Amino acid sequence: MKRYPQWQLFLLFILLALSLQGCLGGADDNYQSVTKGKNGDVKINTQQAAFKGKMYFTLDRNLYMLDGKDKEHPKQLTRGMDIRDPAVSPDGKWIAFIIRYKDYSDLAYMPTGGGKPVIIADGYGKYIPTGDTPKSTHHWFAQPSWDSDNQHIYFLGDNQKYFWNPKLVGNYDAAILDMQVFRVSMHDKLNTEDTIEDAQPVAYTTIGAGGLRDPAYRPGHKNQLVYTSYKYTAPDYSKLAVQLNLIDTNAIQDIITQFPDQYNQKYHPGAYQSEVDPGVALTPEKADLMNMQPTFSPDGNTILYVRREDATHMSFYAMPVVEGITSDPNNPAFDPNSNANITKGLSLYAKSQKLMTGQYLSQPVWSPDGSQIAYYDYHDTTFDLWLAQTVKDPKTGTYSIQKDSQVQLTQANGSLDADSHPVWSN
Repeated sequence: MKRYPQWQLFLLFILLALSLQGCLGGADDNYQSVTKGKNGDVKINTQQAAFKGKMYFTLDRNLYMLDGKDKEHPKQLTRGMDIRDPAVSPDGKWIAFIIRYKDYSDLAYMPTGGGKPVIIADGYGKYIPTGDTPKSTHHWFAQPSWDSDNQHIYFLGDNQKYFWNPKLVGNYDAAILDMQVFRVSMHDKLNTEDTIEDAQPVAYTTIGAGGLRDPAYRPGHKNQLVYTSYKYTAPDYSKLAVQLNLIDTNAIQDIITQFPDQYNQKYHPGAYQSEVDPGVALTPEKADLMNMQPTFSPDGNTILYVRREDATHMSFYAMPVVEGITSDPNNPAFDPNSNANITKGLSLYAKSQKLMTGQYLSQPVWSPDGSQIAYYDYHDTTFDLWLAQTVKDPKTGTYSIQKDSQVQLTQANGSLDADSHPVWSN
């Protein structure tokens, strides 16, 4: 048997280790620890995950900003608060978010570089004994989204939970806890029951199915907002339909201004699909069909959204936006709820293109230039941020994902809050 000198054996072991590292991809070498989370180091893929601009997300309910030019040093913007759902104004100056407490939440904003939060909507209240059903003046707010004017914010809220006459909302005589969409100026203060209740309503809901979600203003198109609605379907109202809807942000307020009687409103929420709302469905109302979490491309002409395929698979789809379904300034008799307009609203759903499928893909967001998307993906029992390159067909305008372009951005060890969507700005 041939014997090798010790130095040769040592060199052989080094070469073997390097070879094994190459076979395994050397994945950990791409990640650098950038902060500490509750479960250990939070790492960023500083070598492979290239992106331009700034990304905001929450780790252990603290708000962070990650700059594509300096991924090694994420900036922590808040401490000691339960922060959710950041949203950056189009001009990049302000960031709105939710501060959550045990029994209520606040809507707030601050400069994108950090600072003291300014509370716009204060959800603090109290419980009032009133016979069999106690009344609560606490309020929940969620998921802010900026208007293009950089001054107004759309948000979800239970603002009008005691506002409506039961006879108008399908004889529903309890508090309406389902979230609906409202609009507020960043300079307003919603800190009393009256001011909270009087915030501008933008979209109403079917009562009892979970309300509305995911409001997002359409870039480059005046007064248009997309959102997700949840409703139980007829005839037995036992199965859920989740749809995307597009709405004129002023349609409800215009009617209220003309006809201010709250007991005789054209638009209103309602139980058992008795609601009347100017929102136009972009996806079908079908039992167990779930389309949700819409986000506009930077030019506002394409919606990227999530579809639940089954219990363990989610997919990203992209579809073109139907034009002319929320309003018609040249037609005083325009009705968003006409049969013709409803049919038109669904006309481009069949053109949806599947981009990718995974176990629990969620919360997609476009890069400011539209060349990438960021999203949450689920691997090894944890959620992390991932990036992918988009490809736009110059002839058809349809999108696809560049082959093998998906790359993991974070190794957060469970610290990434996947129920709080990320946001991407210049």
